[in-house]
Amino acid sequence: MKRCSNPNCDSAFLYGEDKEVCPFCHSELVHNMDNAVVHLQPADRIPGLEPVRNQAVQFIHEHLGTMECHGRIVEIDHQELFNSKRLKLINTIFRGEPYQFAHQTIEYTIRVESLSDEYPPEVRDFCLYGSYLGRMQVGDEVQIKAKNLKHRRVVKSIYNRTTDTTVKPGFQIPAILVRIPIAILSIILIALMCSIVWMVESGAAAILLTAVLTALIPIIIMIWIFWEIVKGIFRR
Repeated sequence: MKRCSNPNCDSAFLYGEDKEVCPFCHSELVHNMDNAVVHLQPADRIPGLEPVRNQAVQFIHEHLGTMECHGRIVEIDHQELFNSKRLKLINTIFRGEPYQFAHQTIEYTIRVESLSDEYPPEVRDFCLYGSYLGRMQVGDEVQIKAKNLKHRRVVKSIYNRTTDTTVKPGFQIPAILVRIPIAILSIILIALMCSIVWMVESGAAAILLTAVLTALIPIIIMIWIFWEIVKGIFRR
C-alpha cells in the first residue's frame, strides 16, 4: 500500500499500488514502509476522488464563408423595428435578412462563449431574425450554424443542447428564396432590352413593327365595326 509523502496533507488514506499521486494535494505517493497505523479505509475503495475534466470542444469551425459554433449563451438582446414592406424587401435583397410577415422586424443578438476552461474565454456575437422569445436562456449550451454577411454573423440554424430542441423563429421567407426570383427576372429584363437594342440597330424593328400593324389593323377595323353595330341596336 502507498501513502502521501506530504506531511502537511490532511489525507490519512492508504492507496493501492496503481496510484501515483495524492488526489488531495497532488504530491507523490510513497510506499508505507514504516507500516503507519491508519484507521481509515483505503482510498481506492472510495469513488470520485479523481478530478473529472471536460473534454475539449472546438468553439469555432469556419468553412467557405460559413461557420459552426459550439458554446454557451452569456447574453441575449433584441430590438423591434417597424419597417415598411419596401424597406423589408430592400434589406432582404441587399442585407440577406429574412422577409418577416409581422408588422415589426424582430432582430436578436446573442453572445456565445467557449466551453473551455481558458480565461478569458473566446466570445462571438450572432444575429437572429424572427421571434425566439422563451426558446433560449442565458447559460444554455447551443450549436449554431451561421454565415458571414458584411461583418455580421447571421444564424441559419440553432440547436439548443440544454433543452434538446431545434430553435426556430416564426414564419418568414429566407433571403435566398427572394433573391433567386428577382435575379431571374433581372436577367430576363436585361436580355429583353439587349434584344430590343439589337433589333433597332439592325433594322429588324421596322420590319417587325410593320408585320404587327399589318396583322392588327384588320382586327381593329372589325372590332370597331362590330361596336358600331351594337351601339346602333341599343339606340333603337
